[in-house]
Amino acid sequence: MAVSVPTTGPAAPRSLDAPRRRLLFGVNVLVQIGLAVLVCVVVIWLGGRFPAQADLTGTGRNSLSSRSVQLLRGLDRNIRITGVFAEPDKRDVLGQRRRRALQDLLELYEQAGRARVSTYLLDPSLQKAETDKLLQRLLELPAYRDEARPHQEALAAFGPVNAQIQTLGSAEFARLDELMQAEPTLARQRNLAIIRNNFREIARDAQDIVRTLDELQKSEVPRFGQAVRDARQYLGDVELLLQNAAAWMGGEGLSLPGLSDELREFFQQASARYGPVLSAVRGLLDQTKDLKDVKVEELYNGLTRWRTSPPVLVENEREARVIPFWDLWPAPAAPEAPVGPDGEDRVFAGEAAISSAILQLTQKDKTAVVFVRVGGTPLLTPDFSQMNMMNLRQLPRAPYQELNYLLEKANFQTAEWNVAEEKSPPTIEGAARTVYIIFAPEPAPRDPRNPMPPPTLSDEDRQIILNAVAAAGRAVFMAGWRPPELPIPGAGPPYDFADYLKSTWGIEVVNQALCLSFMPHPEKPGEWVPAGRQPQLLTTDNVLRFTDHPIGAPLKTDRAALVLACPLRVAPAASRPAGLTIEAVAELRDTVDAWACGDLNQIEDQLKRRQGLRPGPADIAAPFPLAVAAANEAGQKVVVFGSELFASDAIAQATGLQQVGNALVLGTLYPANSDLLINALHWLTGEADRIAVGPRRAELPRLSNLSESTAAVLPWVLVGVWPAVALVVGLGVWFVRRR
Repeated sequence: MAVSVPTTGPAAPRSLDAPRRRLLFGVNVLVQIGLAVLVCVVVIWLGGRFPAQADLTGTGRNSLSSRSVQLLRGLDRNIRITGVFAEPDKRDVLGQRRRRALQDLLELYEQAGRARVSTYLLDPSLQKAETDKLLQRLLELPAYRDEARPHQEALAAFGPVNAQIQTLGSAEFARLDELMQAEPTLARQRNLAIIRNNFREIARDAQDIVRTLDELQKSEVPRFGQAVRDARQYLGDVELLLQNAAAWMGGEGLSLPGLSDELREFFQQASARYGPVLSAVRGLLDQTKDLKDVKVEELYNGLTRWRTSPPVLVENEREARVIPFWDLWPAPAAPEAPVGPDGEDRVFAGEAAISSAILQLTQKDKTAVVFVRVGGTPLLTPDFSQMNMMNLRQLPRAPYQELNYLLEKANFQTAEWNVAEEKSPPTIEGAARTVYIIFAPEPAPRDPRNPMPPPTLSDEDRQIILNAVAAAGRAVFMAGWRPPELPIPGAGPPYDFADYLKSTWGIEVVNQALCLSFMPHPEKPGEWVPAGRQPQLLTTDNVLRFTDHPIGAPLKTDRAALVLACPLRVAPAASRPAGLTIEAVAELRDTVDAWACGDLNQIEDQLKRRQGLRPGPADIAAPFPLAVAAANEAGQKVVVFGSELFASDAIAQATGLQQVGNALVLGTLYPANSDLLINALHWLTGEADRIAVGPRRAELPRLSNLSESTAAVLPWVLVGVWPAVALVVGLGVWFVRRR
């Protein structure tokens, strides 16, 4: 018999019918869409209220260099950066691109500087009120507030002197005109007619100069400095005319035939009549001869070029600097540099220029950098005596001319010391410390009668240089490979400071070996062929690398090239002076694709015989240092580079077309080269906080052809239009499935 057992669990739920199920799913979709839209709106609102950006590029090309970031983070006063750049015509693609690049850069400075930095892009053609505020702000800066007071005092004294000049000029012209009409023979005297006309011009100029000075003093920025310059020019002309007139009347004029007593007396009394005016003129010229140009007027002159050369103004609470257009967009060092696809023939160096201006405004403690050479050509300034007069378009350039400019922008004071001509180091006023950059002397001309080359540096000159280095406590030694004098291994002269570096600093310079890059022979395993025609080591070829030393660590991801490099060796701790700290800055990687060749003839012979080569017994295998930094217990420091030419303009400022994203832009091929030397100078002076620079490019990419109105609408398109389209599609699918 069957027994039914009652269920004790909960009742089973009833299944939903199709209409209710569709309604439930539809409401669920609508709720999820609403929540997604709400989240997007909140995120966009927060992004507008609390803006933040992140550079996700591997090269850091959309952010400031770490050197600039550290400079901005260490500011103890507020900085204002104003780009004066009018909106270009829509047909001016290059102008629009430059303005966007500057705008992007200003935004990066404001973000990195936080509350200390404010930026603004000013269009003077449309923003007259903002332009007037900027000019008034400059006039009220403490550095310029009372700067023009001596000029104003001189201009106030000019009025009475000019009145005397005008009275004298009018009276002399009238008297001479009267005398010449009374005596017809005088009308034929050319010199006297010139003197009479000069006095008429003096009377007219006295009125014109008053109007000119009044206009200058009442301009939107009072031009007191220009007014003083114009007044001095006018007074100098008046003085010369009065002196010439008095000299002629007292000399040649008295010898004129048929001269009446009245006219003779007039000529004889000329010096007495002109004396008081000449005395007043000389006094005012002496009063104004030492007046300097008014700096605020120089700023104004730089800002007025915005129509053709847009500048940038950097200011703090005390003073300001104007960065001209050619500093923001300098021309390439090489005149044969290519032109970009959009017509860009300049390199965008806005970050370097703006950071330099901020540095000059905030740091007054300067370091003197002295380039030391023994004979040879000037390193920093062009030698115009060697100019080719048949080709005036190509001006001579110094090998380190652009580096000199970069050092000045980095707040260094530079000088050049030719020990062959001057035995005492130069004295640089205002420098807190000195760093010497020592170059190897140029090889002496070889005497065919003497097989051994003469020494390039005398013992006396070497000791003079080393004494200066010891007194300064800081030096950079630029070594490198030099071709041998004789075609045998080891025939090249040793580095001129090799003994000093080895005995004092435990660093050996092997300048008779040349570092070269190779690649495996495509057909002969175990043999190599040269990787290129140029004897250079590149970070991009994974051959040259920077170490973790503060000088080189920030440059690890940047591009650098060392040319004609020789290896360095660090002596073991037991065989070098005690208390030394020696670290490698750059080195040749542990690789079989590069080594230092001690016998180039042997390499050439192998290539001719077998079209391939292998390392020989005179070669030095990697790894080994190429740049070394050392310090002792006394606080003295040196940096030794195994490449002498890496910082020259021909290498460090070489430019070419590079790919940035999907575009080709004109930029520096090896931007880390100059930074490597500048970082070394900062390390030597103990300013390690300024040793930081990330990868830099000639371009700050942004979305092309994206106007400001489009950029403002785009977030709402993403939040409103796209969800609405998705909603319409979803409703359409729901409606079809329901039917």
